Amino acid sequence: MNLCLSKPVTADADVVYSLPYNFTADGVAADGHFCVTKEKILIYLKDDIVKEYNISDFSEFTCQQQIGTSMAQGITKNGETICFCAFTQDKFLRFAELLKLLDYYVRTGDFVIEADTEEPVCPKCGLPLDGAKECIFCTNKGKTMIKLLKRIAPYKKYFVIAVLCTILSQLVWVLTPYLDRIIIDEYVTPKSTEWAGFAAVVITVVSLLLLAGVFEFFNMKNSFKVALNLGRDLRQDVFQKSQELSMNSISKRTAGELINRVSSDATKLEDFFTANGKDAIVKILSLFIIGVLLFVMDWRLALMTVIPVPVVFLIISKLFNAMSIRYTKVWKKSVTHGETLHDILNGIRVVKSYGNEVREIQRYTNCSEEWAKSAVKAEIMWYLTMPVSEFILTIGNFFVLYFGGSMILDDAMTLGQLVQFTTYVAMLYDPIRWLIQIPRNLADTSVSAGKVFEILEEDSDVRDVENPVELDIKGDIEFDDVYFGYKVYNPVLKGISCKINKGEMIGIVGHSGVGKSTMINLILRLYDCTQGEIRIDGVNIKNISQKSLRSQVGVVLQETFLFDGNVLENITYAKPDATFEEVIKAAKIANAHDFIVKLPDGYNTRVGNKGYQLSGGERQRIAIARAILHNPKIIILDEATASLDTQTEKQIQEALGKLTKGRTTIAIAHRLSTLSNADRLIVLDKGKLAEFGTHTELMRAKGVYYKLVMAQRQTTKMKKAVTTPATE
Repeated sequence: MNLCLSKPVTADADVVYSLPYNFTADGVAADGHFCVTKEKILIYLKDDIVKEYNISDFSEFTCQQQIGTSMAQGITKNGETICFCAFTQDKFLRFAELLKLLDYYVRTGDFVIEADTEEPVCPKCGLPLDGAKECIFCTNKGKTMIKLLKRIAPYKKYFVIAVLCTILSQLVWVLTPYLDRIIIDEYVTPKSTEWAGFAAVVITVVSLLLLAGVFEFFNMKNSFKVALNLGRDLRQDVFQKSQELSMNSISKRTAGELINRVSSDATKLEDFFTANGKDAIVKILSLFIIGVLLFVMDWRLALMTVIPVPVVFLIISKLFNAMSIRYTKVWKKSVTHGETLHDILNGIRVVKSYGNEVREIQRYTNCSEEWAKSAVKAEIMWYLTMPVSEFILTIGNFFVLYFGGSMILDDAMTLGQLVQFTTYVAMLYDPIRWLIQIPRNLADTSVSAGKVFEILEEDSDVRDVENPVELDIKGDIEFDDVYFGYKVYNPVLKGISCKINKGEMIGIVGHSGVGKSTMINLILRLYDCTQGEIRIDGVNIKNISQKSLRSQVGVVLQETFLFDGNVLENITYAKPDATFEEVIKAAKIANAHDFIVKLPDGYNTRVGNKGYQLSGGERQRIAIARAILHNPKIIILDEATASLDTQTEKQIQEALGKLTKGRTTIAIAHRLSTLSNADRLIVLDKGKLAEFGTHTELMRAKGVYYKLVMAQRQTTKMKKAVTTPATE
């Protein structure tokens, strides 16, 4: 969605945003533009400015959706509502985005020049960036390869040995054509019977071949050491960086895509260096040495040999960008394949519950076929070019054989010299063929390299300051005019200010989507607020070490996640060095011990993928036991008892009462009755703090909270009426 769609011909040069509208504020059909500069809003009708407003005169901007049309409005500081223009519904999203930008501007004074578009594109080629900072087609491929080469530095010893062994091996092969020439010219052509000399030459050839084999062994041994270590480092670094990224960055990518970058992309770079790493140096050196030898032997024949080479390189260079595009499509299809597989296997219980095995098999098959088709298209394009390139190179070889044969007949060259020359020609064409393959390999590898370095070089928007505070948390939490939005100019939370005292139990209530979970995410610093401050014990949360903060906060989230290990491992995840007695104590407080000991292997029972071998209530109690073992200073409960039956919920509430005693507790619950013991309640409405007080105070005020309680009680009565059987 691009905000800067068009601009009137007569528009001011300072116009930053411009959107067309269909109707005037009075509802009359019109052909106009709604334009924004850094200071003014200009309403154009065709090419004339009909209205002009100062942005500084407004306190808020809104986009009102109606039936048939929508309106762009502004509320002045005097409270007057002004309608700028109206437009059809197809333009609503673009106007809504622009008015959010303006609203953010009047509130913060920060003018966002670049709109947060859904489809950012490369400024050079116009292709979508797909979340990357740079276009993989326009980025300098040499720089990417240099980055990879720098990562070889810790293993430069092995790399140098591999290069030296390869060079020595190549030098041995360079000597063998000369020995072949001696055999032909001195022993085969004259039909010499000097067997001693012939045997000496043959033994020398065999010895050199054995020596080349030794060099090749050490070359491969050290090459694989470099490649395997490089691949391991890349996988570890990409995984480590993925753990360090903020939730905002991670949420933009699927699990399948991250898995692809950790495994497939890193492996592809590893394979590239195994096959081509040190060969780049060796092949180019071989090309130079053999080229010199050919020109020394006969410059005329050498010239015939190299004439076709520039033509071949010209053809291959023209194909590089086209190959890059095709290999990018292959990468995308492979990622989609991984995502689909990950999605189906993770949701296997749902698949089987609805009997959709055949449908999912078909979905996976289609995905796999798409990947295969894209790979075939990429390879076909290359292999249609290769025969042409090979034919052009072969022309040079034909010239050498023809003119070389003529020189033998004229006694200007011996048969041995021609054999030596043609052998060198073949050796010259080998690195040339390798260089011809490089654009294809580079096009494929550069896609993976770009995706890997995109992760490695991404700056996390949540990171520690230079010298973070290692705070021993007491439990006071303060929100001071906090704004937060996943898009900076579109806040989810608006101006939240409240003080939570040490040891208090605070409930957060409100309709779905008002920002309840967002508040606890900010306390955990999974995201940073875009405006205002959150302070813990008077210290800005941004100045506290993330490790120090999260090690003192216990969380039981709405979506309980258990790792594929045993019960003991899942509970001790919060405290790996905990004793078995501590684990049992935590499990008893969470009312989990009784059902755990009844499992087939007790605490050693494996819980299966995501804990699916346990019931929802059992999983939740293990998660609560994990939080209890953590012994936190601040406890966050996000629907912690949502999956429990009434009896178990009561027991858990009692257990949590013991746990939360003396600790700051923040709880979210849709069932308001579960928050009856809360000291105070935060009531959110449309992202704002609507009310803050005790249950009694809020009920007496008959505001937002009162309406929520009444609506829920009415819903409960209706449910009971439906479930209670009719009596005669």
